[in-house]
Amino acid sequence: MFGLQFVSEMENFQREMDQLFHGLNFRSVPLSQNNDVRFKVSDQGESYMVEAPLPGLDIEKLDISILGRTLTVTGDFMAQELPADVRWHRQERNRGQFKKTLQLAVALDADAIVAEYQNGMLKINLPKAASALPKKISVKVG
Repeated sequence: MFGLQFVSEMENFQREMDQLFHGLNFRSVPLSQNNDVRFKVSDQGESYMVEAPLPGLDIEKLDISILGRTLTVTGDFMAQELPADVRWHRQERNRGQFKKTLQLAVALDADAIVAEYQNGMLKINLPKAASALPKKISVKVG
């Protein structure tokens, strides 16, 4: 659990530094372009569940990869076709490409990962590797 908290704190620190430098008219170079995509990671005991609302995602351009304990999700949002006679006052939709990298606390079973995209919600089930799960040790009496 400490690993997830550390990653969260580092993301908060990065956001605060960006705000500080933005106030001084400096532009920071993002480590990864995330296009304001937010992921929720929960520890389910034997696996992690990653959820992200991604409405308008082009599923053909979605790429999910795992390397060690690092999950990388990249994708592209479909271009929204706008009617010619409509004048927008405000439009809050993700567009373009995004890349999100998450470092998880324990090793994962890469062969058992399952991803599902339904109604604009991406869900990724990341089972922990057997070596990362608690083991019961029997004690011999003798």
